[in-house]
Amino acid sequence: MALKNNVVQTGLRYFGGKAKLAHSIIPYLPDHHCWVDLFGGAANMTIAREPSKVEVFNDKDGDLINFYMMLRQQKEQLIEDLASLPTSRFLYETWLREEMPEDPYERAVRYFYLLRQSIIPMPNQPSGWRAGKVKNCASDYQSSILKLDSFEKRFRNVMIECLDYREIIIRYDGPDVFFFIDPPYVGRENCYKGGFRQEDHVELAEMLKHIEGKCLVTYYGDPLVLELYKDWNYVTLEAKVGSVVKASEGQKRRTETEYLFMNYSPTMSGQISFF
Repeated sequence: MALKNNVVQTGLRYFGGKAKLAHSIIPYLPDHHCWVDLFGGAANMTIAREPSKVEVFNDKDGDLINFYMMLRQQKEQLIEDLASLPTSRFLYETWLREEMPEDPYERAVRYFYLLRQSIIPMPNQPSGWRAGKVKNCASDYQSSILKLDSFEKRFRNVMIECLDYREIIIRYDGPDVFFFIDPPYVGRENCYKGGFRQEDHVELAEMLKHIEGKCLVTYYGDPLVLELYKDWNYVTLEAKVGSVVKASEGQKRRTETEYLFMNYSPTMSGQISFF
């Protein structure tokens, strides 16, 4: 599986997204006919690859799915309206206090704005307004909007679902299907929308033991995770985590070890280990 020659970026910021790691993960993806992004988020992995014959994107965050729908249906107006908004603490905090609008279009505008303007883009937990003395956050916001046009074009041939992960696995499993699975972090489930619980980590791992297709599951090395996937092939990657804005002002970003668990033998040479 190859990286796209003309790299498309999503424009969205989303907690736990794989934008920085996509190029390192893609070499471990197996050949397949149908791609299923089970916990899709900002769709970084879906759009970083060469398109598969069939592509399915799933996420239980209804506001995220609504944003993708509005981007498809009213792209030019949405891009124009987002670009007209200032990078403003006052606007950010005002919208954060207010209920999200019922109107789908206005809801999409606010959803994108609040994620892009947050220190940490967590849909379910506000983290404060994103500002800094070194990184130009206003310019960064405007640059993100410029990415939406090419993202929408890349996403046109992707089927979009908003279902529980169990139902997606049951509906789409098959011998030539590949599931990319990036679940909520253990202990941080409430940072995401969609109702994922700690016990779902166990249920997900149990379901994956019995699928026909191939899958790659990404996690940090939590003891629960290491026990659940102790018989799987895996590789590890190093990931820098933490606020880029704070890092630009001298605050050190920490390094986490990302585990890629696979129910198949990876063909790429590299750091391949077995429990």
